[in-house]
Amino acid sequence: MKKFIWLLSLILVGTFVFSTEITLTAWTVGPDNPSYYRFDNLKTAAERLNKMLKTLDVDLTVKIDGYFDTTDWSSFKQKVIFGIQSKQPVDIICSGHDDIGAWAKAGYILPLDEFVKKYWDETYYDFISSLWDSTKYKGKIYGIPQDTEARPFYINKKVLKELGWKDDEIASLPDKIRHGEFTLEDFIEVAKEAVEKGYVKWGIYHRPKQGIDYFQLMTSLGIDYYDEENAKFIYNVKEMTRYFKLLYDLTNTYKIMPRNIIGTPWSSIHKDVTSGKVLAWMGGTWNWAEWKKDYGKTEEELEDTFLIAPVPKSRDGGKPNTLSHPIVYMIPSTCKNPELAFLIITLASAPELNMRHAVESGHLPIRWQQTALPEYDKEFIMKEGTKLLPFSAFVPNDDTFNLFNQVIFEGMQMAESGMNPDKVANDVGRRLQSQLKDKVEVIQ
Repeated sequence: MKKFIWLLSLILVGTFVFSTEITLTAWTVGPDNPSYYRFDNLKTAAERLNKMLKTLDVDLTVKIDGYFDTTDWSSFKQKVIFGIQSKQPVDIICSGHDDIGAWAKAGYILPLDEFVKKYWDETYYDFISSLWDSTKYKGKIYGIPQDTEARPFYINKKVLKELGWKDDEIASLPDKIRHGEFTLEDFIEVAKEAVEKGYVKWGIYHRPKQGIDYFQLMTSLGIDYYDEENAKFIYNVKEMTRYFKLLYDLTNTYKIMPRNIIGTPWSSIHKDVTSGKVLAWMGGTWNWAEWKKDYGKTEEELEDTFLIAPVPKSRDGGKPNTLSHPIVYMIPSTCKNPELAFLIITLASAPELNMRHAVESGHLPIRWQQTALPEYDKEFIMKEGTKLLPFSAFVPNDDTFNLFNQVIFEGMQMAESGMNPDKVANDVGRRLQSQLKDKVEVIQ
Protein backbone atom coordinates (compact mmCIF):
# COMPACT_ATOMS: atom_id res chain seq x y z
CA MET A 1 0.00 0.00 0.00
CA LYS A 2 2.92 2.38 0.70
CA LYS A 3 4.11 1.95 -2.88
CA PHE A 4 0.56 2.56 -4.07
CA ILE A 5 0.35 5.85 -2.16
CA TRP A 6 3.78 6.83 -3.52
CA LEU A 7 2.64 6.17 -7.10
CA LEU A 8 -0.51 8.16 -6.43
CA SER A 9 1.48 11.15 -5.23
CA LEU A 10 3.64 11.04 -8.36
CA ILE A 11 0.55 11.04 -10.56
CA LEU A 12 -0.99 14.00 -8.79
CA VAL A 13 2.03 16.30 -8.38
CA GLY A 14 1.72 19.03 -10.96
CA THR A 15 -1.13 17.31 -12.81
CA PHE A 16 -4.17 18.78 -11.10
CA VAL A 17 -2.60 21.85 -9.48
CA PHE A 18 -5.52 24.12 -10.35
CA SER A 19 -8.31 21.57 -9.84
CA THR A 20 -10.40 20.82 -6.79
CA GLU A 21 -12.75 18.34 -8.48
CA ILE A 22 -12.26 15.99 -11.41
CA THR A 23 -15.16 14.11 -12.96
CA LEU A 24 -14.47 10.93 -14.92
CA THR A 25 -17.18 9.54 -17.16
CA ALA A 26 -17.69 5.78 -17.45
CA TRP A 27 -19.87 3.95 -19.96
CA THR A 28 -20.63 0.44 -18.69
CA VAL A 29 -22.96 -2.37 -19.68
CA GLY A 30 -24.74 -5.44 -18.27
CA PRO A 31 -26.81 -5.93 -20.18
CA ASP A 32 -27.99 -8.28 -17.40
CA ASN A 33 -29.36 -6.30 -14.45
CA PRO A 34 -27.31 -8.03 -11.71
CA SER A 35 -24.01 -6.82 -13.23
CA TYR A 36 -24.46 -3.25 -11.97
CA TYR A 37 -21.22 -3.42 -9.98
CA ARG A 38 -19.37 -2.90 -13.27
CA PHE A 39 -20.35 0.74 -12.75
CA ASP A 40 -20.76 0.86 -8.98
CA ASN A 41 -17.27 -0.55 -8.32
CA LEU A 42 -15.84 2.43 -10.18
CA LYS A 43 -17.75 4.75 -7.86
CA THR A 44 -16.45 2.84 -4.84
CA ALA A 45 -12.94 3.11 -6.27
CA ALA A 46 -13.35 6.90 -6.47
CA GLU A 47 -14.50 6.98 -2.84
CA ARG A 48 -11.41 5.03 -1.79
CA LEU A 49 -9.18 7.29 -3.86
CA ASN A 50 -10.69 10.37 -2.23
CA LYS A 51 -9.81 8.98 1.20
CA MET A 52 -6.21 8.52 0.03
CA LEU A 53 -6.15 12.05 -1.30
CA LYS A 54 -7.33 13.33 2.06
CA THR A 55 -4.54 11.37 3.74
CA LEU A 56 -2.07 13.11 1.42
CA ASP A 57 -3.64 16.51 2.20
CA VAL A 58 -4.46 16.92 -1.49
CA ASP A 59 -7.39 19.26 -2.10
CA LEU A 60 -8.89 17.19 -4.90
CA THR A 61 -12.05 15.11 -5.23
CA VAL A 62 -12.65 12.55 -7.97
CA LYS A 63 -16.23 11.82 -9.04
CA ILE A 64 -17.60 9.17 -11.39
CA ASP A 65 -20.33 10.06 -13.85
CA GLY A 66 -21.82 7.97 -16.63
CA TYR A 67 -24.22 5.06 -16.85
CA PHE A 68 -24.89 1.34 -16.62
CA ASP A 69 -26.66 0.13 -19.78
CA THR A 70 -29.23 -2.69 -19.61
CA THR A 71 -30.65 -2.53 -23.13
CA ASP A 72 -28.64 -5.02 -25.21
CA TRP A 73 -25.10 -5.48 -26.48
CA SER A 74 -25.76 -4.14 -29.96
CA SER A 75 -27.39 -0.92 -28.77
CA PHE A 76 -24.65 -0.29 -26.22
CA LYS A 77 -21.83 -0.81 -28.70
CA GLN A 78 -23.48 1.48 -31.22
CA LYS A 79 -23.74 4.18 -28.55
CA VAL A 80 -20.06 3.75 -27.68
CA ILE A 81 -18.90 4.00 -31.28
CA PHE A 82 -21.11 7.01 -31.96
CA GLY A 83 -19.97 8.64 -28.74
CA ILE A 84 -16.29 8.24 -29.52
CA GLN A 85 -16.66 9.34 -33.14
CA SER A 86 -18.60 12.44 -32.05
CA LYS A 87 -15.98 13.14 -29.35
CA GLN A 88 -18.34 12.89 -26.41
CA PRO A 89 -16.43 13.03 -23.10
CA VAL A 90 -15.70 9.54 -21.76
CA ASP A 91 -12.80 8.20 -19.71
CA ILE A 92 -13.61 4.53 -19.06
CA ILE A 93 -15.50 2.04 -21.23
CA CYS A 94 -16.59 -1.37 -19.99
CA SER A 95 -17.47 -3.85 -22.74
CA GLY A 96 -16.65 -7.29 -24.10
CA HIS A 97 -13.07 -8.31 -24.85
CA ASP A 98 -14.09 -9.09 -28.43
CA ASP A 99 -14.47 -5.35 -29.11
CA ILE A 100 -10.74 -4.83 -28.58
CA GLY A 101 -9.66 -5.81 -32.07
CA ALA A 102 -11.97 -3.45 -33.95
CA TRP A 103 -11.68 -0.57 -31.49
CA ALA A 104 -7.88 -0.79 -31.20
CA LYS A 105 -7.48 -0.87 -34.97
CA ALA A 106 -9.78 2.15 -35.32
CA GLY A 107 -7.74 4.04 -32.73
CA TYR A 108 -10.65 4.30 -30.30
CA ILE A 109 -8.81 2.86 -27.28
CA LEU A 110 -5.34 3.19 -25.74
CA PRO A 111 -2.74 0.45 -25.15
CA LEU A 112 -2.33 -0.11 -21.42
CA ASP A 113 0.93 -2.07 -21.14
CA GLU A 114 2.87 0.68 -19.37
CA PHE A 115 0.10 1.22 -16.85
CA VAL A 116 -0.19 -2.51 -16.15
CA LYS A 117 3.56 -2.71 -15.63
CA LYS A 118 3.47 0.19 -13.19
CA TYR A 119 0.87 -1.52 -10.96
CA TRP A 120 1.90 -5.12 -11.60
CA ASP A 121 3.45 -5.82 -8.20
CA GLU A 122 0.57 -4.21 -6.32
CA THR A 123 -2.40 -5.60 -8.25
CA TYR A 124 -2.04 -7.28 -11.61
CA TYR A 125 0.36 -10.10 -10.66
CA ASP A 126 -2.66 -11.74 -9.02
CA PHE A 127 -4.93 -11.84 -12.08
CA ILE A 128 -5.60 -15.30 -13.53
CA SER A 129 -2.93 -15.37 -16.21
CA SER A 130 -4.99 -16.87 -19.04
CA LEU A 131 -7.31 -13.84 -18.96
CA TRP A 132 -4.58 -11.57 -20.32
CA ASP A 133 -4.80 -13.38 -23.67
CA SER A 134 -8.32 -12.02 -24.06
CA THR A 135 -7.15 -8.42 -23.60
CA LYS A 136 -4.56 -8.22 -26.37
CA TYR A 137 -4.50 -7.03 -29.94
CA LYS A 138 -1.29 -7.48 -31.94
CA GLY A 139 0.58 -8.25 -28.74
CA LYS A 140 -0.47 -5.18 -26.77
CA ILE A 141 -2.86 -5.00 -23.80
CA TYR A 142 -5.92 -2.85 -24.45
CA GLY A 143 -8.22 -3.96 -21.62
CA ILE A 144 -8.23 -4.86 -17.94
CA PRO A 145 -10.36 -7.93 -17.07
CA GLN A 146 -13.42 -6.91 -15.09
CA ASP A 147 -14.97 -10.37 -14.89
CA THR A 148 -15.14 -13.70 -16.62
CA GLU A 149 -17.67 -16.49 -16.82
CA ALA A 150 -18.36 -19.86 -18.29
CA ARG A 151 -21.22 -20.90 -20.52
CA PRO A 152 -22.58 -24.10 -19.00
CA PHE A 153 -24.83 -26.70 -20.52
CA TYR A 154 -27.67 -26.52 -17.98
CA ILE A 155 -29.59 -29.82 -17.85
CA ASN A 156 -32.86 -30.17 -15.93
CA LYS A 157 -32.22 -33.16 -13.67
CA LYS A 158 -35.87 -33.33 -12.58
CA VAL A 159 -36.73 -34.27 -16.16
CA LEU A 160 -34.01 -36.93 -16.18
CA LYS A 161 -35.60 -38.32 -13.02
CA GLU A 162 -38.98 -38.48 -14.75
CA LEU A 163 -37.33 -40.36 -17.60
CA GLY A 164 -36.25 -43.02 -15.13
CA TRP A 165 -32.65 -42.04 -14.50
CA LYS A 166 -31.28 -43.15 -11.14
CA ASP A 167 -29.76 -40.62 -8.73
CA ASP A 168 -26.22 -41.91 -9.26
CA GLU A 169 -26.65 -41.76 -13.05
CA ILE A 170 -27.78 -38.14 -12.81
CA ALA A 171 -24.97 -37.19 -10.43
CA SER A 172 -22.31 -38.77 -12.67
CA LEU A 173 -23.54 -37.13 -15.90
CA PRO A 174 -21.37 -33.96 -15.72
CA ASP A 175 -18.23 -36.10 -15.33
CA LYS A 176 -19.27 -38.31 -18.23
CA ILE A 177 -19.71 -35.21 -20.39
CA ARG A 178 -16.33 -33.84 -19.28
CA HIS A 179 -14.67 -37.14 -20.27
CA GLY A 180 -16.50 -37.41 -23.59
CA GLU A 181 -18.45 -40.51 -22.48
CA PHE A 182 -21.83 -38.83 -22.98
CA THR A 183 -21.95 -37.14 -26.37
CA LEU A 184 -24.04 -34.56 -28.14
CA GLU A 185 -25.78 -37.35 -30.03
CA ASP A 186 -26.56 -39.08 -26.74
CA PHE A 187 -28.13 -35.90 -25.45
CA ILE A 188 -30.25 -35.48 -28.59
CA GLU A 189 -31.71 -38.96 -28.07
CA VAL A 190 -32.58 -38.13 -24.45
CA ALA A 191 -34.12 -34.80 -25.52
CA LYS A 192 -36.22 -36.49 -28.20
CA GLU A 193 -37.52 -38.97 -25.63
CA ALA A 194 -38.34 -36.21 -23.13
CA VAL A 195 -40.31 -34.27 -25.76
CA GLU A 196 -42.09 -37.36 -27.11
CA LYS A 197 -43.22 -38.39 -23.62
CA GLY A 198 -44.44 -34.90 -22.83
CA TYR A 199 -42.09 -34.18 -19.94
CA VAL A 200 -40.87 -31.01 -21.67
CA LYS A 201 -42.07 -28.92 -24.58
CA TRP A 202 -38.57 -28.48 -25.99
CA GLY A 203 -35.30 -30.35 -25.72
CA ILE A 204 -32.82 -27.48 -26.00
CA TYR A 205 -32.61 -23.71 -26.27
CA HIS A 206 -29.74 -21.49 -27.38
CA ARG A 207 -29.56 -17.69 -27.14
CA PRO A 208 -32.23 -15.87 -29.18
CA LYS A 209 -29.98 -13.06 -30.39
CA GLN A 210 -26.58 -12.70 -31.97
CA GLY A 211 -23.75 -13.46 -29.57
CA ILE A 212 -20.97 -16.00 -29.35
CA ASP A 213 -22.48 -18.94 -27.47
CA TYR A 214 -23.28 -20.94 -30.61
CA PHE A 215 -19.57 -21.17 -31.48
CA GLN A 216 -19.51 -23.83 -28.75
CA LEU A 217 -21.37 -26.20 -31.07
CA MET A 218 -18.61 -25.74 -33.65
CA THR A 219 -16.07 -26.81 -31.02
CA SER A 220 -18.30 -29.77 -30.12
CA LEU A 221 -18.14 -30.84 -33.77
CA GLY A 222 -14.37 -30.32 -34.00
CA ILE A 223 -14.58 -27.29 -36.30
CA ASP A 224 -11.67 -24.82 -36.13
CA TYR A 225 -12.68 -21.44 -37.46
CA TYR A 226 -9.62 -19.25 -36.77
CA ASP A 227 -5.93 -19.49 -37.66
CA GLU A 228 -4.11 -17.62 -34.87
CA GLU A 229 -0.70 -17.76 -36.56
CA ASN A 230 -1.91 -16.11 -39.76
CA ALA A 231 -4.69 -14.04 -38.13
CA LYS A 232 -7.39 -15.17 -40.52
CA PHE A 233 -10.68 -17.04 -40.34
CA ILE A 234 -11.05 -20.56 -41.67
CA TYR A 235 -14.32 -21.60 -43.27
CA ASN A 236 -14.47 -25.23 -44.33
CA VAL A 237 -17.66 -25.66 -46.35
CA LYS A 238 -17.88 -29.41 -45.72
CA GLU A 239 -17.43 -29.03 -41.97
CA MET A 240 -19.81 -26.08 -41.75
CA THR A 241 -22.43 -28.09 -43.61
CA ARG A 242 -22.34 -30.45 -40.61
CA TYR A 243 -22.83 -27.47 -38.31
CA PHE A 244 -25.78 -26.04 -40.21
CA LYS A 245 -27.27 -29.54 -40.59
CA LEU A 246 -27.15 -29.95 -36.81
CA LEU A 247 -29.12 -26.72 -36.37
CA TYR A 248 -31.51 -27.72 -39.16
CA ASP A 249 -32.10 -31.13 -37.57
CA LEU A 250 -32.69 -29.71 -34.07
CA THR A 251 -35.51 -27.50 -35.35
CA ASN A 252 -36.87 -29.34 -38.41
CA THR A 253 -36.03 -33.04 -38.17
CA TYR A 254 -36.00 -33.80 -34.44
CA LYS A 255 -38.23 -30.81 -33.58
CA ILE A 256 -36.64 -30.40 -30.16
CA MET A 257 -35.90 -26.68 -30.61
CA PRO A 258 -38.29 -23.98 -31.95
CA ARG A 259 -37.71 -22.92 -35.54
CA ASN A 260 -38.26 -19.32 -34.46
CA ILE A 261 -36.03 -19.36 -31.37
CA ILE A 262 -34.00 -16.54 -32.89
CA GLY A 263 -36.00 -13.44 -32.11
CA THR A 264 -37.79 -14.87 -29.07
CA PRO A 265 -37.82 -12.35 -26.19
CA TRP A 266 -35.22 -13.03 -23.51
CA SER A 267 -37.91 -13.05 -20.84
CA SER A 268 -39.73 -15.89 -22.60
CA ILE A 269 -36.50 -17.87 -22.87
CA HIS A 270 -35.73 -17.60 -19.17
CA LYS A 271 -39.31 -18.31 -18.10
CA ASP A 272 -39.36 -21.49 -20.19
CA VAL A 273 -35.98 -22.67 -18.88
CA THR A 274 -36.74 -21.98 -15.21
CA SER A 275 -40.28 -23.37 -15.35
CA GLY A 276 -39.17 -26.76 -16.65
CA LYS A 277 -40.41 -26.47 -20.24
CA VAL A 278 -36.92 -27.10 -21.65
CA LEU A 279 -34.53 -29.97 -20.94
CA ALA A 280 -31.26 -28.10 -21.60
CA TRP A 281 -30.14 -24.50 -21.95
CA MET A 282 -26.89 -23.27 -23.46
CA GLY A 283 -26.54 -20.29 -21.17
CA GLY A 284 -24.11 -18.52 -18.88
CA THR A 285 -23.14 -18.67 -15.23
CA TRP A 286 -24.58 -15.16 -14.85
CA ASN A 287 -28.05 -16.57 -15.60
CA TRP A 288 -28.02 -18.06 -12.10
CA ALA A 289 -28.11 -14.58 -10.59
CA GLU A 290 -30.67 -13.38 -13.13
CA TRP A 291 -33.01 -16.24 -12.29
CA LYS A 292 -32.88 -15.35 -8.60
CA LYS A 293 -33.11 -11.60 -9.07
CA ASP A 294 -35.54 -11.32 -11.99
CA TYR A 295 -37.46 -14.63 -12.05
CA GLY A 296 -38.10 -15.33 -8.39
CA LYS A 297 -36.08 -18.51 -8.06
CA THR A 298 -34.30 -19.44 -4.85
CA GLU A 299 -30.82 -20.89 -4.56
CA GLU A 300 -32.30 -24.17 -3.32
CA GLU A 301 -34.73 -24.39 -6.25
CA LEU A 302 -31.95 -23.85 -8.78
CA GLU A 303 -29.58 -26.36 -7.20
CA ASP A 304 -32.42 -28.91 -7.08
CA THR A 305 -33.22 -28.34 -10.75
CA PHE A 306 -30.03 -28.02 -12.77
CA LEU A 307 -26.89 -29.95 -13.54
CA ILE A 308 -23.97 -27.89 -14.84
CA ALA A 309 -21.61 -29.34 -17.45
CA PRO A 310 -19.64 -28.40 -20.56
CA VAL A 311 -21.41 -28.63 -23.91
CA PRO A 312 -20.96 -32.29 -24.93
CA LYS A 313 -18.59 -33.30 -27.72
CA SER A 314 -19.83 -34.98 -30.87
CA ARG A 315 -19.48 -38.70 -31.28
CA ASP A 316 -17.54 -37.97 -34.50
CA GLY A 317 -14.93 -35.61 -33.04
CA GLY A 318 -14.60 -32.32 -31.22
CA LYS A 319 -14.33 -31.88 -27.48
CA PRO A 320 -16.45 -30.94 -24.46
CA ASN A 321 -16.25 -27.18 -24.12
CA THR A 322 -17.42 -23.90 -22.78
CA LEU A 323 -16.69 -20.36 -23.85
CA SER A 324 -15.55 -17.45 -21.72
CA HIS A 325 -16.28 -13.88 -22.67
CA PRO A 326 -14.34 -11.65 -20.27
CA ILE A 327 -15.67 -8.15 -19.83
CA VAL A 328 -12.90 -5.56 -19.76
CA TYR A 329 -12.32 -1.96 -18.81
CA MET A 330 -10.82 0.14 -21.61
CA ILE A 331 -9.60 3.72 -21.80
CA PRO A 332 -10.63 5.65 -24.93
CA SER A 333 -8.02 7.59 -26.85
CA THR A 334 -10.02 10.78 -26.24
CA CYS A 335 -9.60 10.48 -22.44
CA LYS A 336 -7.93 13.60 -21.04
CA ASN A 337 -6.74 11.89 -17.82
CA PRO A 338 -5.75 8.32 -18.77
CA GLU A 339 -3.40 7.92 -15.79
CA LEU A 340 -6.18 8.81 -13.36
CA ALA A 341 -8.72 6.67 -15.23
CA PHE A 342 -6.38 3.70 -15.00
CA LEU A 343 -5.87 4.29 -11.30
CA ILE A 344 -9.65 4.16 -10.79
CA ILE A 345 -9.79 0.90 -12.76
CA THR A 346 -6.99 -0.52 -10.62
CA LEU A 347 -8.76 0.40 -7.39
CA ALA A 348 -12.01 -1.04 -8.75
CA SER A 349 -10.17 -4.32 -9.30
CA ALA A 350 -9.69 -4.98 -5.57
CA PRO A 351 -10.46 -8.65 -4.72
CA GLU A 352 -13.39 -7.83 -2.44
CA LEU A 353 -14.96 -5.54 -5.06
CA ASN A 354 -14.60 -8.09 -7.82
CA MET A 355 -16.02 -10.71 -5.48
CA ARG A 356 -19.14 -8.74 -4.65
CA HIS A 357 -19.72 -8.36 -8.39
CA ALA A 358 -19.14 -12.07 -8.98
CA VAL A 359 -21.54 -13.09 -6.20
CA GLU A 360 -24.26 -10.64 -7.23
CA SER A 361 -24.07 -11.34 -10.97
CA GLY A 362 -23.11 -15.03 -11.21
CA HIS A 363 -19.64 -14.47 -12.66
CA LEU A 364 -16.34 -16.12 -11.83
CA PRO A 365 -13.15 -14.91 -10.10
CA ILE A 366 -10.57 -12.97 -12.10
CA ARG A 367 -8.03 -12.86 -9.24
CA TRP A 368 -6.59 -15.74 -7.25
CA GLN A 369 -7.16 -13.85 -4.01
CA GLN A 370 -10.90 -14.10 -4.62
CA THR A 371 -10.78 -17.88 -4.24
CA ALA A 372 -9.52 -17.40 -0.66
CA LEU A 373 -12.46 -15.21 0.34
CA PRO A 374 -15.22 -16.89 2.37
CA GLU A 375 -17.89 -16.04 -0.24
CA TYR A 376 -16.21 -18.35 -2.76
CA ASP A 377 -17.02 -21.56 -0.89
CA LYS A 378 -20.59 -20.44 -0.29
CA GLU A 379 -21.45 -19.92 -3.97
CA PHE A 380 -22.55 -23.08 -5.81
CA ILE A 381 -22.50 -21.51 -9.27
CA MET A 382 -19.06 -20.01 -8.67
CA LYS A 383 -17.49 -23.30 -7.63
CA GLU A 384 -19.22 -25.31 -10.37
CA GLY A 385 -18.50 -22.65 -12.97
CA THR A 386 -14.80 -22.60 -12.06
CA LYS A 387 -14.69 -26.34 -12.84
CA LEU A 388 -15.60 -25.46 -16.42
CA LEU A 389 -12.69 -23.07 -16.99
CA PRO A 390 -10.27 -25.84 -18.13
CA PHE A 391 -12.73 -26.47 -20.98
CA SER A 392 -12.91 -22.81 -21.92
CA ALA A 393 -11.75 -20.79 -24.90
CA PHE A 394 -12.14 -17.19 -26.13
CA VAL A 395 -13.34 -15.87 -29.45
CA PRO A 396 -10.52 -14.10 -31.31
CA ASN A 397 -9.77 -10.39 -30.79
CA ASP A 398 -9.81 -9.88 -34.52
CA ASP A 399 -11.07 -6.58 -35.87
CA THR A 400 -13.23 -8.45 -38.41
CA PHE A 401 -14.74 -10.92 -35.94
CA ASN A 402 -18.03 -9.03 -35.68
CA LEU A 403 -18.52 -9.27 -39.43
CA PHE A 404 -17.62 -12.98 -39.47
CA ASN A 405 -20.01 -13.54 -36.57
CA GLN A 406 -22.84 -11.65 -38.27
CA VAL A 407 -22.63 -13.79 -41.42
CA ILE A 408 -22.50 -17.03 -39.41
CA PHE A 409 -25.51 -15.92 -37.35
CA GLU A 410 -27.53 -15.16 -40.47
CA GLY A 411 -26.65 -18.64 -41.74
CA MET A 412 -27.96 -20.10 -38.49
CA GLN A 413 -31.27 -18.32 -39.00
CA MET A 414 -31.57 -19.74 -42.50
CA ALA A 415 -30.79 -23.31 -41.41
CA GLU A 416 -33.09 -23.25 -38.40
CA SER A 417 -35.96 -21.83 -40.43
CA GLY A 418 -35.72 -24.76 -42.86
CA MET A 419 -33.27 -23.91 -45.65
CA ASN A 420 -31.17 -26.77 -47.01
CA PRO A 421 -27.93 -26.97 -44.95
CA ASP A 422 -25.77 -27.55 -48.05
CA LYS A 423 -27.13 -24.40 -49.64
CA VAL A 424 -26.69 -22.44 -46.40
CA ALA A 425 -23.07 -23.54 -46.01
CA ASN A 426 -22.20 -22.56 -49.56
CA ASP A 427 -24.06 -19.25 -49.40
CA VAL A 428 -22.33 -18.31 -46.15
CA GLY A 429 -18.94 -19.25 -47.64
CA ARG A 430 -19.51 -17.00 -50.66
CA ARG A 431 -20.62 -14.10 -48.48
CA LEU A 432 -17.63 -14.44 -46.19
CA GLN A 433 -15.24 -14.54 -49.14
CA SER A 434 -16.88 -11.47 -50.63
CA GLN A 435 -16.88 -9.44 -47.42
CA LEU A 436 -13.71 -10.59 -45.65
CA LYS A 437 -11.59 -11.21 -48.75
CA ASP A 438 -8.05 -12.21 -47.68
CA LYS A 439 -9.09 -12.29 -44.00
CA VAL A 440 -10.81 -15.64 -44.57
CA GLU A 441 -9.74 -18.89 -46.19
CA VAL A 442 -12.73 -20.70 -47.66
CA ILE A 443 -12.06 -24.42 -48.12
CA GLN A 444 -14.39 -26.19 -50.52
